[in-house]
Amino acid sequence: MLTKHELAEIHNLQSRIAEWQTMQFPDATLDGAARHLMRELDESCEELADVFFLSSQCERLGGMKMGIPEIAYRSIQMLGGSPVAVILAKLDKNKRRNWPSTPDSEGVYEAIDTEDANEK
Repeated sequence: MLTKHELAEIHNLQSRIAEWQTMQFPDATLDGAARHLMRELDESCEELADVFFLSSQCERLGGMKMGIPEIAYRSIQMLGGSPVAVILAKLDKNKRRNWPSTPDSEGVYEAIDTEDANEK
């Protein structure tokens, strides 16, 4: 549950964002904003699939239960996605991508290709 302070922070942020949005997008409509929101939620589901992958790997490599895969799974579900379908689609996508044989200087394996180029 959020505290009163956190709720106040959220409302303050919303006010600041609304001020900018009103100036930046004077012709915005509810329909357009809702459609954009749906696009972002779809992207969020895929990002949560990444969170599921990486937190599962951290659990496996560290031998310690973190609970994050469960949170990612439930979050995808709450966003209206099918967790299994989203995670398996992301796995298939990752299998089609090109990956380096060694990690970068921070120990991170980032795909070499861009997702957009890979999907064409």
